[in-house]
Amino acid sequence: MSTYETFVGLEIHIHLSTKSKMFCSCPAHFGEEPNSNVCPVCMGWPGVLPQVNGRAMEMGYLVSRALGCELSGKTLFARKNYFYPDMPKNYQISQFADPVGVNGRIEFPLSSGGTKSVRIHDCHLEEDAGKMIHAGDLTLLDYNRAGVPLLEIVTEPDLCSGEEAEDFLRYFQRLVRYLDVCDGNMEEGSLRCDANVSINVPGAGLGRKVEVKNLNSSRFVRLALEYEVERHAKVLDSGGTIIQETRLWNENRDMTIAMRSKENSHDYRYFPEPDLPPFMPDKAFLSRVEAELVELPLARKTRFTGEWGLAEDQAEAMHESREKADYFERAAGLALERAPDAKVTGGTAPEAAVANASTAASVATAVAAWISGDLTKECRRRGMEVWSCPMTPNRLAELVTLLAEERIHSKIAKQLVGAVLDRDEGPESIIKAEGLEQISTREALEPIVRRVLEANGEIAERVRSGDSGKKEYLIGRVMAETSGRASPALLRTLMDELL
Repeated sequence: MSTYETFVGLEIHIHLSTKSKMFCSCPAHFGEEPNSNVCPVCMGWPGVLPQVNGRAMEMGYLVSRALGCELSGKTLFARKNYFYPDMPKNYQISQFADPVGVNGRIEFPLSSGGTKSVRIHDCHLEEDAGKMIHAGDLTLLDYNRAGVPLLEIVTEPDLCSGEEAEDFLRYFQRLVRYLDVCDGNMEEGSLRCDANVSINVPGAGLGRKVEVKNLNSSRFVRLALEYEVERHAKVLDSGGTIIQETRLWNENRDMTIAMRSKENSHDYRYFPEPDLPPFMPDKAFLSRVEAELVELPLARKTRFTGEWGLAEDQAEAMHESREKADYFERAAGLALERAPDAKVTGGTAPEAAVANASTAASVATAVAAWISGDLTKECRRRGMEVWSCPMTPNRLAELVTLLAEERIHSKIAKQLVGAVLDRDEGPESIIKAEGLEQISTREALEPIVRRVLEANGEIAERVRSGDSGKKEYLIGRVMAETSGRASPALLRTLMDELL
């Protein structure tokens, strides 16, 4: 095939996590009995009047702000007219000329390394349609979803491949979870994506686009776009013309299929919604939006590698969710406070700053390792989330400090993780109750080592004669004598000396 430039733009729809629908007080819950969360307003009965959900407006402005958009000082709702069985009113209340945010830009990480910036055309609020369930010759309609607040984010065609589109969608999913405006569950339909793709010879600009609708996983977005790019190239190479149309992804056959010719905005006959006045946010509204803005995932990951000195893979794991990132940072901060090397004395000398950076990295790396390793494993066994389990950030900091002070060794620390989760007690109290504190002084450990050597004199002589493998047996006997409490490093030193 010839070489072409690829242009991809995404239309991402997210269900906003409000308690009620966009224009009525019906619950906006997923998984309820079909057609149980409906009323005359969301069913479009004659004479009813919609009322705007204020919380949905705040969330719409919050996402727009996070995506670097210009926030609208006056936003209008419009009627988007079309007939479809899951649209009870035969029109959708949406935004067209005056969305909540326009002209944004967001940076996101690429799986191949580095980052990329994508422009945001607009963010606009609307109501969702119902759901059609096809069962053989029957089509069932569930209107529970009709009227649920939906925010659509439209990017410019700045993405250059299916892989980049998948990377952006995954980052966007994490971003809305950080903002706590959407659970990002694509399987349940709370985050959906349509993709627009075109190709052209290099330097010629956009080609004729095709839209692939209702993609419900980031992987399907990538596969559908890769399929379309190859299909377009074959058509152009053969001298054909791309038909502007809407297509669907068939996951069973790994291909797209034609759905309908592509509509344009004039096909929908947009006009201002006569039952809703313009929305003009005041200072109090914008202040509330600003107060909810949080550090975005990419910025947090960058800070974890810089400020905390985490390796790239650890930073990736620790910023996976906002709750996990908060938990890590709280635990690392508490552990750092207890590290004596972190105390800055003598002003802000460069060597003090370097020492503190080294200590912070050491502490943070240890905390991240425990979170990613044993703590996550033990929490999964018990059906717990790390950030809400009995191993609070303070208790994890306590565990890391006990290890650093050599009051326990790693084997005991691993036992303590499970004990804390089961007993809901701190590591320190469990150590005292069970007598688990490490024997880490020469005065306490040397007599035990001498006693074991005397009781196993023949084996000790074999070790002195060069049978080094038997030394592990002697070490094991000391560990058994001390119930695993002997400091491994000190034990080996004493064993070598006394042998």
